[in-house]
Amino acid sequence: MKILIVEDEFALADALRDRLMQEKYEVDIANDGTTGYDMCMTGAYDIIIMDGMLPGKDGIEIIYEMRKAGVTTPVLMLTARSDLMDKLKGLDAGADDYMTKPFEVEELLARLRALIRRNYGKEENVLTVGNLKLDRKNASLVNTGDNQTISLAGKEFKILEYFMDNPGQALTREQISERIWGHDDNVEYNNVEVYVSFIRRKLKFLKANVKIRAVRGVGYRLDVEETAS
Repeated sequence: MKILIVEDEFALADALRDRLMQEKYEVDIANDGTTGYDMCMTGAYDIIIMDGMLPGKDGIEIIYEMRKAGVTTPVLMLTARSDLMDKLKGLDAGADDYMTKPFEVEELLARLRALIRRNYGKEENVLTVGNLKLDRKNASLVNTGDNQTISLAGKEFKILEYFMDNPGQALTREQISERIWGHDDNVEYNNVEVYVSFIRRKLKFLKANVKIRAVRGVGYRLDVEETAS
């Protein structure tokens, strides 16, 4: 699960990121509303933790514009605004849950788990597509037919996990880049292509019946090959 924290209190944002990473979440931070808006609109995140009062663009305004544009990413508002009317405004704008500061981290984690269950179902430690099994805990890939196993490097694992979470769906290079590297200005455009080629070699080594196919003018799609009858 990839989480975006939109929070202008640097110390709080950093502390939250560290705690969430201990729980094995991937975490990015935006420290102002303008940057947060741009990152929210990518659709690259599974959950967003949104402050209400932000420089540049208000948190409630960001959520409203996300929903208006069709971005359905679940949002947990985390704000000092505790009045009932503020809560109603946040929820009516499209927030999925609302917590006020100060807060207990364990409660926040529980609310995140509830959002994940409600929107994605229980997150499985193992993904299976075709004759491939991806173990999220140890980043290993297994051919379920002969149990041949191979390890994946960090970016290889994250990209293949993204594909296996979305089998048969065309993913653009931009979606993959945003998902894996976020807003890193130093990322080269061909990075996605390079890592896809690494993954393809490993799929071939495992004799997988799963292929990453190029979709012309779009990006890539993970397909299961049909066996000859």
